[in-house]
Amino acid sequence: PPARGGQFSVTIVRLAVDLVLQAGASMRGAAAGLALMGSRLGLDVEMPSFGAVRSWLLRLGCHALTCALPMGVWVLLLDHTVQIGPCKLLVIVGCPLAKTPLGERPLRQSDLHLVGMSLMEHSTDETVAAELEKARQRVGTVRQIVSDNGSDLNGGVKLFQQKNAGVAHTHDVAHQAANVLKQRRNRDERWSEFVSKLAQAGAKVRQTREAHLRPPTLRAKARFMNIAPTLRFAGRVLRLLDTGKASSRTQESYGWLVEYRDALANWQSEQAVVESALTHVRTHGINQDTAATLDAVWSKLEMMPGAHDVAARLRTAVRTEGAQAKPGEKLVASTEILESVFGKLKRLEGSYAGDGFTGLSLAVGALLGEATEAQAKEALEAVPKKEADNWVQRVLGTTVQMFRRLFVNTGEA
Repeated sequence: PPARGGQFSVTIVRLAVDLVLQAGASMRGAAAGLALMGSRLGLDVEMPSFGAVRSWLLRLGCHALTCALPMGVWVLLLDHTVQIGPCKLLVIVGCPLAKTPLGERPLRQSDLHLVGMSLMEHSTDETVAAELEKARQRVGTVRQIVSDNGSDLNGGVKLFQQKNAGVAHTHDVAHQAANVLKQRRNRDERWSEFVSKLAQAGAKVRQTREAHLRPPTLRAKARFMNIAPTLRFAGRVLRLLDTGKASSRTQESYGWLVEYRDALANWQSEQAVVESALTHVRTHGINQDTAATLDAVWSKLEMMPGAHDVAARLRTAVRTEGAQAKPGEKLVASTEILESVFGKLKRLEGSYAGDGFTGLSLAVGALLGEATEAQAKEALEAVPKKEADNWVQRVLGTTVQMFRRLFVNTGEA
């Protein structure tokens, strides 16, 4: 049946929301898809509009942000996400430490709860600490905070630690590994030459029969967290050249790769060290034994000189972070799951993400946890549409998107 005061059954609500959040449909696509299914199946059931789907997402997110959470000992993950305009959105998610699946699998979005969210024009130590204190009041005791080691967060965490004893602050190992690679690549002239030549080769084959040999695009931001596809691609092209079966155009475009054979092997060896470390800490977390465990993992790799240096730096990092764990305790060592939440939010916002934060920021809460139909019914009955709209207006105010509309309609700033 529908939630109290609602028009559509909770089953339809969950189906519409899951089409957006799980299947990747747009909100208009979900509404249109449901209408099409109802028509083709001959169902005499009214289907929701785009506005109804959007409203449900906001109400579910608002409930996640305001409902009572189980009090206990928690781990919190926090980060800022940035779009255009002067503001950053601080998002704090978390999970009871005892319920983390460490040792079995990496964290999933279904394991997490939305604990706090705040739009900040000026992110200072004091404002971050204040948001952490609000989060603590929702969950009870904070045992661990995980961040990406950004300077705009570290100061706030330190202030929070001064008032709350026993809080471990660990830094995302993926970001630390990316920084190690960045430092090495910035000193390596061959790397910049390699990236430049790879881009030129991609441009040469773009409008040809060999268009499938275009290289992956390196991200401008945080590129050293995502260079593995580029290295794998270069390795495959080099193997193709070695077979002697490459076309003349491929030979012309990528023949220079043979000069980078040794350098590429070294870069791939370094990447193997990083990936094996991240695979381990994502699944098992981090503790006082992590450095020794990684040594055992790395001993199975064929490590070149550069890889030994990367391993040494990562060993120091995980030893420092793992020292904060108590005997027998495992701590979370990655914020990548929060990065994936930000990625889903930007997909959800679609083209509007280019116009700054929108009310859909509140839908972060709908992305997290395991929402059954019973839980969805409870959330919709607890949070009417007006309450979610009021949160958006109170926290986001007049957005960049709204200012743009006013400017276009009136011709005034």
